[in-house]
Amino acid sequence: MFKNYIKIAFRSLWKNRLFTGINLLGLSLGLASAVVLILFIQRGLTFDTFHRESDQIYFIQTEDKDSRYNQTVYPILDQLLKTYPEIKKGTHVQGWGNAWINYKGKDIQGSTKYVDSTFFDIFSFKLKYGNAATALKNKQSILINNDIAISLFGDTNPVGQIVSVNDTLNFTVTGVLQNLPANSSIQFDVLMPIANLESDKNFQENADWYNTFATVYIKLDKGASVSKLEGKFPGFVKTHFAEGGKDRKIRIAPIKDFIHYQNPFFKNMIYGAMTIAVFILLIISINLINLNTAIAFTRAKEVAVRKVTGSNLRQILTQFWFESGIVLVSALILSIFFAVSYLIPQFNEYRQGRMQLMLNWEQDKVTILTLLLIIGIIAFVAGTYPALYLNKLDIRDTIKGKITKKTQSRSWTRESLIVIQFALTIILILGAISVRMQIGFMREANVGFDKENIVVVQSDMQYKDENTAVGQFTGILDDLKQNPHIKSISTSGVVPTKYWNNYNVYFSESEPDKEIRLRQGGTSSAYTKTYNIRMLEGRDFSEELDKNGENNPVIINESAMKALGWKSAVGKRLRPKSNQKVYTIVGVMKDFNYQELKERIEPLIHWYEGTTALNSYLTIKFDDSKNAVTVLAALESKMKKIPAKKPFKFFYLSDEVSRQYNDLDGIWKMVNFVTILSIVIALAGIFGLITLAANQRIKEVGIRKVLGANVREIAILLSRDFIALVTISIAIGLPLAYSFVKSFLQSYQYHVELKWYVFALVGVFALFLTILTVGFQSIKAAMMNPVKSLKSE
Repeated sequence: MFKNYIKIAFRSLWKNRLFTGINLLGLSLGLASAVVLILFIQRGLTFDTFHRESDQIYFIQTEDKDSRYNQTVYPILDQLLKTYPEIKKGTHVQGWGNAWINYKGKDIQGSTKYVDSTFFDIFSFKLKYGNAATALKNKQSILINNDIAISLFGDTNPVGQIVSVNDTLNFTVTGVLQNLPANSSIQFDVLMPIANLESDKNFQENADWYNTFATVYIKLDKGASVSKLEGKFPGFVKTHFAEGGKDRKIRIAPIKDFIHYQNPFFKNMIYGAMTIAVFILLIISINLINLNTAIAFTRAKEVAVRKVTGSNLRQILTQFWFESGIVLVSALILSIFFAVSYLIPQFNEYRQGRMQLMLNWEQDKVTILTLLLIIGIIAFVAGTYPALYLNKLDIRDTIKGKITKKTQSRSWTRESLIVIQFALTIILILGAISVRMQIGFMREANVGFDKENIVVVQSDMQYKDENTAVGQFTGILDDLKQNPHIKSISTSGVVPTKYWNNYNVYFSESEPDKEIRLRQGGTSSAYTKTYNIRMLEGRDFSEELDKNGENNPVIINESAMKALGWKSAVGKRLRPKSNQKVYTIVGVMKDFNYQELKERIEPLIHWYEGTTALNSYLTIKFDDSKNAVTVLAALESKMKKIPAKKPFKFFYLSDEVSRQYNDLDGIWKMVNFVTILSIVIALAGIFGLITLAANQRIKEVGIRKVLGANVREIAILLSRDFIALVTISIAIGLPLAYSFVKSFLQSYQYHVELKWYVFALVGVFALFLTILTVGFQSIKAAMMNPVKSLKSE
């Protein structure tokens, strides 16, 4: 019997090969997109949950008046472990400069985290070589990832080898890490014991009970109450925190939420991917069900004969399930091939190294089984509905061919599905347009500073002799100032798009009740001139006036002045709550967007760093970017003469500003692909249905032509129902699209407004494509010779 089902299924699919082809096209493309989106959703929803007992792992947060963030004071961990027995273990995961590792003259720098010896008691990162239980016990231990290990040692096991770190101390390689999971919020190339940081003088000065730069993870006893533990923290803060930080709150959050606090937009990406995946699955399911139902009417006699010869409902259902299953399994095979060979590499390119996707049975079996379950449900519904419908038809009328009227009657279920399908397609079209317009708006918006003809050189190249570098760099700057093609230069610790995530609370010396949390950055003279940032009052830093730094000069932005309630700020003095320094405001900058336009402009303070090679960036403003190539080549030649570990690197600021929106650009490309896909599937479905409708009414068309109907009248007759359904879809889809688009755009602090005519044009476009599709097939049917269509009568 099984063999019989298969044989009849293939025979039926081949007989209706146009519809089989349409189904395979829509399903394979749709499922390929769904595979990628479901993989991304699965990675996003399971962030950091691969660790053993991940439900017991938490991280410490700080909450102040304005925000809640994932860092805290450094000494807190030891004190928490002493004070609260429900905290089993904890570890710092601290960044503080990336280590340079040297082995036999070869230098490699890797992203470095400094951790406690308990690191592997909390986290389940796997080692290729070494013992996790002992790898971090000694201060002079170092763990490296597999890529660094291969670069330095080849394919041999390097555990026990001695390497030089930062040209100062020798460390023993005690472990080699396997590749970290893509959905880990903790990413690193090198691990070192945090005892190495604790002996650093600069680190010691900052590792107090005020500065919140430490990332701390803890592991709670099973069943420990988070709310009860947090309820004990206010007293802990009052007892231990520095005077300026006693108004803060300590929070703890599960490790799975770390990524969402660090990057709130990531959650929107996951929800957006969920929405699109649901849309795709709905569209391809609707298409399959519609076409299967429509084709089923041509098989009414077949089902009637089966019933006469003894087939029951279960056997009829099984036959239809087999046919749907064969199409879906074939589509799944094609979709996986397309996803792995094209869509996943494209998606990974959009992500630019962040959370890369890769299909892996061990990690993705839940995702694959979920997809198989979805396919099973679609096959079940697509096979069940037409089988049940045909089973209800009267056997006698069906065999005698007296169900023509019934088969041509309007199916409200099918028409409703067409309306839903096109409404979803319209939402996707407007979604793609809104994302594209938002990207264009952000890339072209006036951000409050010049970005054209500006090149930023990464001037701190990890010099081997800093004193020598400073002297040589001064001469290089003097030469640049003499170049007629250079309008201005500036050195700084920060530049637009690359501001530190560094904040402090300041208060007015004359009005201590006025407190403000300021984002901090270091710049030198000519910063505002080079970037053409307008000064509202006061002046920029000056090498002549500020080189001694006697008054600790600072410049604030307009938002900071407004937040402090001042109409004028020059001459006023600010004090940080972290120390006794007093800063004098010498200028106020007009607000400029130093970060992405999705973020509001935060209150900002610049302190004076001086002009030095040790600043992170050298900014050069050219009269024309065409002149940059020659100057940069000469500059590279001079900079390479200063012994350093890092290569000479630079970027054009306009490119970097644009690059900020590459994530959104990737989203647009994904939505755009899905939109085109949904249009193709919807139109292919309509094409299949109009073809079937024309075939079912072929004799009616012949009679009408004999009686004098012309081609236009017959084309309208065949296509008007479909055009009416698409018109209803437009009426439903446009308001829903407006709601989705408005919600998406409002997630950006600065956003474009979609005009009414954009929605109108999308409606007209959808209607035009439908008329084109159904019109072509309708005219083709109307032009058929009536002699051929009526010859059997």
